[in-house]
Amino acid sequence: MAEYDRGQSFLDQLATDAITPADTLRGEIELAPITLDELRHAQLTPRVILDSLLYADVRTRISAGGTGKTTVALFEAVTLALGRELWGRMPDRQIRTLIVTREDGREILVARLREITYSMQLSAGELEQVLENVQILDLSSVPFRLSRVVEDVVYPHSENLDRITQMLEAWGPDWIIFDPLVSFGVGESRVNDAEQGLIEAFRILRNRLNCCVEGIHHSGKANAREKSLDQYAGRGGSALSDGCRMVAVMQPLTPAEWHAATGTKLDAGESGIVMALPKLSYSKPQEPIFIRRTGYRFQKEAVMKRSPEQRADAITEQVMQFIRHEFEQGRKYATADLENSTARMNLSRAQIRSAITALKVSGRVVYHEVKGKAGSHYEPVTLAGDTGDTQPEICDMEEDDAMTLAA
Repeated sequence: MAEYDRGQSFLDQLATDAITPADTLRGEIELAPITLDELRHAQLTPRVILDSLLYADVRTRISAGGTGKTTVALFEAVTLALGRELWGRMPDRQIRTLIVTREDGREILVARLREITYSMQLSAGELEQVLENVQILDLSSVPFRLSRVVEDVVYPHSENLDRITQMLEAWGPDWIIFDPLVSFGVGESRVNDAEQGLIEAFRILRNRLNCCVEGIHHSGKANAREKSLDQYAGRGGSALSDGCRMVAVMQPLTPAEWHAATGTKLDAGESGIVMALPKLSYSKPQEPIFIRRTGYRFQKEAVMKRSPEQRADAITEQVMQFIRHEFEQGRKYATADLENSTARMNLSRAQIRSAITALKVSGRVVYHEVKGKAGSHYEPVTLAGDTGDTQPEICDMEEDDAMTLAA
């Protein structure tokens, strides 16, 4: 481990750091046989920081810009610093978190931290606990990296890792968050190599400090638009999510999406976020966490459980309301038109087809078929009347529509 001069500031040493030749990056390798004592005491999971959420291993948090991922991370750090329940999970002690930023400056993050503590109405003693257990390291004005390219190979940056380790050993963090991840690597021109270099650097910190090491990462543009919640929703390659043992994906929800997912409504001034946990290697699969945000106040939403039949009824009612509203505005939809409205209703084609079938069977809509020309459409039965030349049909469909359903 490189010698760390405690008489010189951490930032000054980063500014004067020299590139280490590739041969000094080679660590010692030795073969050690497995002992019976090691066999007996080996654990299947690393140190538990927050059961079913955080473990002493490598993690990434993925979200589109503007979702609030940094502010949510600050709220989580404050909550755990007090030893309070977080997202339905109770820590067994107060948790210490370091946020290393190369995006927002220290003052901005401290101001957000203050607003979060105000929204939680903490006592003076609780505020002292937060300030003791949450630290912010601002590297936004320093060319600091966790990895680097040496002889066209991406390596962990040994000196910087040594300095972080020695700076934090006495404090003993439980959780280190690097924000944003892309600012700590070698760029995105060699996507998977760059991500793998960061994973290796995170693992070194994990091994030395026995803590959770997380990188806050941006989602890809297409994944952000589609609001993907799988472990590969991040921008770039797959090496990052493959190398992590924990992946969290956050997406904002519209009021309609929130209501459909939780069964509750967002009030004025509130916003909704879903945080999925698609990868959690040391726990059974976890349900998504729905977060209601009001300013700097965050609450876990209790999702109203609905049976498959209740969910299907809700979708059917949503499609019915869509048909009714559009019909009243003079817009008439055939089957294919409804299926092409998936984005407007936030439903899949299969869900829309099932809803149409349920509406026809229950007699809530009639289908006006116009032979040989455009104009076939659905009409809400309560508004159905004598429309002249066309004959209402409940079961018959235009040939093109029937082919669409069959597909």
